[in-house]
Amino acid sequence: MSLKTKVKNGLKWTFIDQVFAQAVSLVFGILLARLLEPSAFGLIGMVLLFSNFALNFVDLGFGAALIQKKDVTQEHFSSVFWLNMMVGTLLYVFFYLLAPFISVLYNQPELIDLIRIICLTFIVTAISSVHVNLLVRELQFKKKIIINCFSVIFSYSLGFFMAFKGFGVWSLAIIGLLIASINTVFYCIFSNWIPSFAFNWGKIKELSNFGLNFMGENIVSYWSKNYDNFIIGKILGSTELGIYSRAYSLMLTPLRNFSTVINKVMFPAFSQKQGDLPLLKKYYLKIIMFVSLFALPLMIMLAVVSKEFILLCFGEKWQRMIPILSILSVLGVFQTILALNALIYNSLGKTSIAFKISIIPNALYIVAFTVGVNFGIIGVAYSFLLVNVLLFLPLYKNAINLLDITLLEVFKVLKGIIVASFAMTALLLTLNYYLNISLTIDLILKLILGGLTYFMFIYLFEKELILIFKDKIKNFLP
Repeated sequence: MSLKTKVKNGLKWTFIDQVFAQAVSLVFGILLARLLEPSAFGLIGMVLLFSNFALNFVDLGFGAALIQKKDVTQEHFSSVFWLNMMVGTLLYVFFYLLAPFISVLYNQPELIDLIRIICLTFIVTAISSVHVNLLVRELQFKKKIIINCFSVIFSYSLGFFMAFKGFGVWSLAIIGLLIASINTVFYCIFSNWIPSFAFNWGKIKELSNFGLNFMGENIVSYWSKNYDNFIIGKILGSTELGIYSRAYSLMLTPLRNFSTVINKVMFPAFSQKQGDLPLLKKYYLKIIMFVSLFALPLMIMLAVVSKEFILLCFGEKWQRMIPILSILSVLGVFQTILALNALIYNSLGKTSIAFKISIIPNALYIVAFTVGVNFGIIGVAYSFLLVNVLLFLPLYKNAINLLDITLLEVFKVLKGIIVASFAMTALLLTLNYYLNISLTIDLILKLILGGLTYFMFIYLFEKELILIFKDKIKNFLP
């Protein structure tokens, strides 16, 4: 099977997986939010802040290195597997002992047991880390997606049942661990790979330059961008964190369905062609165009209809999430484009550059969140947006320069989308000002009229883009 065919299949299956997982997460997230209080989501947010950070250490970036490196052997994979197992186990023991101290930090006694259960994910993930990266390296996404779809629907269903039966925060705690456990069992069964009883430190060293820089950039970015969750939980409490984290999760839904899919599939594909910069430039410009075509209007729409969406889906007890979701959705416009920087740095093996560049911006995030929290969760959201606006052009320009792409070239492929987005925004804001009808009718009208306005302007200014997309859809579907 050719690389082009593998990429096409990978995009199709990964998009199906991402949309399915996000749809399940959104639907069950709304149902769970109606059954549980914001404080339950805040408690889970406190645990995940530390556990998700620790997951960066489970494979020390060597999983991505296995994908990026051209020539790898069974000894590379086995060495990384045993290293992952050792690190995953040590991390769990560390957090098991650390749990009481984290509990005291937040003044939340419930965190002790939650941490000790949720952090079992470290060991579970370590078992299958190499198996899943092997599937990704070979662009065999179909197996991975089928397994993940099953685990997601089963885990969320059980979580909802537990919430309905009154298990409270534990109904949320079980979901992530169960997804990881089911995925691990089936990844190990269907990956057709078994580790040998061999560990070669020399093979680890071969991967360390890429892997450790990859991990280092992720760690620095993680703490800076999640410092908002830490300081909200510490200063403002679990209820405020629950409201903020739910809004942030909703904002990420369009981002995950586009930029994340592209990064997952195109990273191994770009890595295989990393020496052909003109080819990578050509495909990157197409990628940024198609991602922006859908992600930008979705983010803007979410920002404008946040009131109707929150009150209809989540209910009155979540109404304080409305302005937070609006602010973070505007932020999502910038995040959608910047998220593709990782594709450039990682596929070209420039993780050391990404790591160095990330230090100053991430320090600014921490300063901004520290100042913003004095004005509540709205202050944190505005500070997050402000830093992204200020840093967007320098961060983006530095990444695309590696592919010999200029900002003008990007603007040329996005100009029609930008014009259409502004036209849609103007209409929606006008409707916001004049409409005074029921929430349901208001939401439906905005979705229909906003969508029609956007695609009308796209058709006027980028008719060729619509035809290209139509052709891509025909080739994309079976």
